[in-house]
Amino acid sequence: MDIQSHQFFHALSDLTRLRCLALMHAQGEVCVCEMTRVLALSQPKISRHLALLRDIGLVEARRDGVWMHYRIHPALPDWARTVLDTALPVCSVDQQSGAEKTACSLPASGNESSTVSATSDLASKTEGEMDKVYNVLFLCTGNSARSIMAEALLNHWGKGRFQAYSGGSHPRGVIAPQAINLLARVDLPTQDLRSKSWDEFAQPGAPEMDFVFTVCDQAKSEVCPAWPGQPMTAHWGVPDPVAVEGDEVKQMQAFREAFRVMENRIKLFAALPVAQLDSLRVKSEIDAIGTAMPVAE
Repeated sequence: MDIQSHQFFHALSDLTRLRCLALMHAQGEVCVCEMTRVLALSQPKISRHLALLRDIGLVEARRDGVWMHYRIHPALPDWARTVLDTALPVCSVDQQSGAEKTACSLPASGNESSTVSATSDLASKTEGEMDKVYNVLFLCTGNSARSIMAEALLNHWGKGRFQAYSGGSHPRGVIAPQAINLLARVDLPTQDLRSKSWDEFAQPGAPEMDFVFTVCDQAKSEVCPAWPGQPMTAHWGVPDPVAVEGDEVKQMQAFREAFRVMENRIKLFAALPVAQLDSLRVKSEIDAIGTAMPVAE
């Protein structure tokens, strides 16, 4: 199989991804639920890292019921397999508490000495030393469909650069089953999703948002709470699929269209080099994304 060396070593530069790979190396195929238990991390966070590893071809996945199971790709090239076989046994993980027994240092050997050493330096960094992770809040009225799908989509396409949340001004308290079905069909995690009030994100101790997007016109016109921090805001209005009347086929078409529009916008947003742009340019870009529509299929 073809895997780019720069993508491979970038994947190994993150401590969480290293620990996931170490589990797979030690146990073979591992369920994502087992990774969350052993590593003591949230399932959405682990799933985002696994999505990156899967996208570059370092791991492969299979579904068993509601859970995804991952293993290191059996068709990795010899050079990549050699690096993993050398590095991952050193990244031992305490199976009871998820705490590391030793720091993940990659011993150099043979022709891999320079690349392995460089990867070791990166792997030893704490997560706080990595690039900034931007908190993003999606808002609508009911927090049952559009904002829920947006949360799941950005946590996937953001690939660790963004942490997405969602809330509603008048939450329904339940997620539309069509939204859950759509997310499950594209292997996006749904276990931690819930319909909740946007007031949760205005409370002391709530995560400070960098971006807040409204995805329905009603939420745009409502008076929002005072968010911690000074987030940039934009309106990414999408017609409400829950409001569509008709038979099951017509309703599902509305959900698919809302999903397509939102995914297109989120891909554009996730590709923005936010750290390299001034605030006026970022504001201009996120406003423009709010008008972007997917190419018709």
